Amino acid sequence: MSSAELGAGQQRLDDYMRRVNDIQRRAEETQAQLKALRADVSSPDRSVTVTMAPGGRLEKLSLTPSAMRMSHDQLAAMITETVSKAHAAVAGQMEATMQPLIGGTSAMDFLRDQVTAAQQPEETEEQPQQRPQRPKGTQGRDDDEPFGTIYR
Repeated sequence: MSSAELGAGQQRLDDYMRRVNDIQRRAEETQAQLKALRADVSSPDRSVTVTMAPGGRLEKLSLTPSAMRMSHDQLAAMITETVSKAHAAVAGQMEATMQPLIGGTSAMDFLRDQVTAAQQPEETEEQPQQRPQRPKGTQGRDDDEPFGTIYR
């Protein structure tokens, strides 16, 4: 092997190592950016505010006094909707952060699929079956207890 061939081989190796080091540096920068991501989202009336961290971790939930005037069902729905919007916002930030590193690859497609799947509402089962009504005069008795119940 000639010295020219050795020199060319060394040059290719040096170029390869520079690319590897560049990829590692960008991956470390991206990791630091991902750790710092946060999405602060408020409900339309500003009564509910959430801070969402990457991975869907709810970091903070704030309620104003006006939130306490809602019914429990209204407040639960408002919180759920606001958390969902914050989750979508932080997922969008994650995707934008990852784009320079893995954009246009199957890894990016996988990330996008996982984010989309996480944002889909879960399938809920039908309401749990209610126990059948007992005939009048038998309320308060437990069929498993022949002498009735002590809890009245």
